[in-house]
Amino acid sequence: MRFLYLILFIGVLSSCSRGVELRPISLAPLFNDSNSKIWIISEVNSGNKNFAPRINVEKDVVIFYQNGKCVFQPMNTIGDIDGKRGEYSLYPDENLISLFFTQEKWEFNIKVQSENKIILSPTSKSDIKYQLVLIPFPEI
Repeated sequence: MRFLYLILFIGVLSSCSRGVELRPISLAPLFNDSNSKIWIISEVNSGNKNFAPRINVEKDVVIFYQNGKCVFQPMNTIGDIDGKRGEYSLYPDENLISLFFTQEKWEFNIKVQSENKIILSPTSKSDIKYQLVLIPFPEI
């Protein structure tokens, strides 16, 4: 009897998913919260070495805006000087993000660990060769 229920249950589950086309999830809200979002670069890795400062206020941040603009700058200079301004594009089908600055293109494979941690690994086309680990700017 249990076997019959199991067969029926599997049949119902498989019939619910037939013919359904799945669309890729948009990564934009993760990066910009549908407005703007500040991410701290908590780790700057090359091999097994982390080159990021230990103290958060000395780390760099990336600000992603909904309109495709971005700013890269040291956290302790926010409000004092302009950071490196650029634009970014997300390619969710390839799990890629590209950041375009005046003379540079940073291209990364995206690995989402959670909504609070994103790992960006450089592609061979990237001008930056470090892996970046992003965490959201904490609430004050």
